[in-house]
Amino acid sequence: MNNIPKSKKSRRLIYVDASGIENNKIFKISLYDKDNNATFTLQLDEIKNNSEAEQYAIFYAILYVKKYNYFECHILCDNQSAVNSKIIQFLSKEYAIGISWIPREANVIADKIAKLEPTLKETEWNLLKVFVELVKNQCHNAKYTQVEQNKEISALKDKIEKQQTTIELRNNKISNQAKQINALRTTKEKVK
Repeated sequence: MNNIPKSKKSRRLIYVDASGIENNKIFKISLYDKDNNATFTLQLDEIKNNSEAEQYAIFYAILYVKKYNYFECHILCDNQSAVNSKIIQFLSKEYAIGISWIPREANVIADKIAKLEPTLKETEWNLLKVFVELVKNQCHNAKYTQVEQNKEISALKDKIEKQQTTIELRNNKISNQAKQINALRTTKEKVK
């Protein structure tokens, strides 16, 4: 079922889900590509909770979309907090991939697939971890760059404000000097 067709530029819906096993000590994620009827299941290690696993399911779907160079994709997930996470929203914009929440009832296939035996090897999990780490660094750098830009903007605003104050003081001084010159002229004319 995991045959990926060669056509890479078709519109597609991709469903993802996560499932905890052994009292949520181990998590599996699933991906269902409706257009290809392709299904993938991956077991994750060192995951804290279901929301984090759901985020990894979305990360995997993004990696899948980029790996096969698909366009006009929309990832559907039944975990609202995963969909709304800042890093997921950043990726959605960065890679022009739609990511939306759907009700659990609309995600039945991905839910069932997440409970099956993994179809992907540990190397795929390692690749996903590297991808997520790179994305987090990219987000951090984007935030850092924004913070630095905000500092530069603030410093420039302060500099402009100081220059405006200096200009106002000089204008006042010139105005006062002009008044003094006019007063001297008036006095000089009266003396004549």
